[in-house]
Amino acid sequence: MELKILKDIGLTEGEIKVYVALLELGKSTVGKIIDQSGISQSKVYDVLKRLTGKGLVSYIVEGKIKHYKAAQPKQILDFIDKKEENLRQNKHEFRKILPDLESRQKTGDKKFSAEVFEGNRGLITVFDMSFDESRKGDTVYALGYPPYASKLFDEYWRGYYKKCDKKGIIRKVIYDYETWFLKKRTGRKLSFYKYMPKGVYTPPWIFIFNDKVAIMNVTPEQKVCFLIQNKEVAESYIQYFNLVWKNALS
Repeated sequence: MELKILKDIGLTEGEIKVYVALLELGKSTVGKIIDQSGISQSKVYDVLKRLTGKGLVSYIVEGKIKHYKAAQPKQILDFIDKKEENLRQNKHEFRKILPDLESRQKTGDKKFSAEVFEGNRGLITVFDMSFDESRKGDTVYALGYPPYASKLFDEYWRGYYKKCDKKGIIRKVIYDYETWFLKKRTGRKLSFYKYMPKGVYTPPWIFIFNDKVAIMNVTPEQKVCFLIQNKEVAESYIQYFNLVWKNALS
């Protein structure tokens, strides 16, 4: 007889052996159940207790001795119905906690993506991203700032820094020495600046925020940004930034 279906609906191998033994024996004591099913004495009581809880076995006490009896096989259909009802209820309850579980899921560690943005508008999209995705107390790092970029984005940065101050976003910037003229700027509460030593250049302009690294090349001929999203890459760039920061000019 194929009994795999009984395992599929949730009965253990031991429960199946004991239930079938009781079907064959009729009303029986534990000793006979052990002999018929092959289940050891140390386990049979626990199996009988579980089957009783599932409504598949009942017992009566005669002379202080329990006599067990298997429920009719049709009772298994009721057992299946109860499992289906429990599954429906569990599914309903699980839907309630699903958003919380998804919010706890760690997705950043291994996530990796790369995108390319071109032109003034493309670069501004990345700058806006650094603002939108940062929360109060977060830090946006910038390494290098070509003088030509200052001409292109000066007006944009005025608004950007005001928004960051209002939102509580910290900015740490290491400018190229050629942009020393920016030192006279004041009134940016959460901005901290340093400068590369004279003669030391950072050809790419690097922007780091959250789990993203933006590597930009801004010249009259080309305005392009390679945006990498990966937590480990971003953390390594922040370490590099902090190393440069220690040796930069105030």
